[in-house]
Amino acid sequence: MAQRLRQVSETVQSLAAQTPADVRDPGQPVRLLPVTKFFPAADVAALWEAGVRAVGENREQEASRKAAELAPLTGSGLRWEHIGQLQTNKAKSAVRWAGSVHSVDRPGLVQALGRAWSLAVSRWEAEEGPAPAAYADGGLECFIQVGLSAASAPGQAASGSRGGADPTEVAQLAEAVAATPGLRLAGLMAVAPQAEDPAAAFARLRELSAALRREHPEAVEISAGMSADLADAIRWGSTRVRVGSAIMGPRPRG
Repeated sequence: MAQRLRQVSETVQSLAAQTPADVRDPGQPVRLLPVTKFFPAADVAALWEAGVRAVGENREQEASRKAAELAPLTGSGLRWEHIGQLQTNKAKSAVRWAGSVHSVDRPGLVQALGRAWSLAVSRWEAEEGPAPAAYADGGLECFIQVGLSAASAPGQAASGSRGGADPTEVAQLAEAVAATPGLRLAGLMAVAPQAEDPAAAFARLRELSAALRREHPEAVEISAGMSADLADAIRWGSTRVRVGSAIMGPRPRG
């Protein structure tokens, strides 16, 4: 696993160095986020030993359990990032362990995360519970997940693009995140549509990101690219690639 991590890291840095200057500032890094869903906490600990300081998880309940199991590492700086769909009723739990949520796709989730954050801070100040995981970072990092399907009709991007808000909803969601205490607007996240050229999809994501940054200059992050399409994602400005199988190997049975 350490060898695969090293190989993928070298590939990511090489691709980042080749990104056109009009797409990426030469000083802007690309972070590699190993995705550890379905893999045991012991594998996350092995990644820590190999130098990894942030991992991505898709399922809130699984991630919460692993974060608790690896509490010493979590307390020493291991960052957990939620990259899967998040139900509003899981927001209270998520803010306890997540430093980032990559899948903010509706106003109700923004509201739920804001309420959960405020409640967690209040409990911590009353010495009734721990501070939110992202408290020291100044707030929970939020990516707006946007659907990229070119074939979808307006208002229906999510149905054809493996999840995400319609591009026309990005501005409203960004304003909601930016206005909610405890939440920090990081940028955009997307998954390349199935049966479509990922390069074309990521080029559209880049355009959406540029439009977002005109209103929110701080929202510079683009979370895009997985094991099969990270080259196209980096070419179009991804700053955080989410890689599972190419690092972790075959998914455990059972």
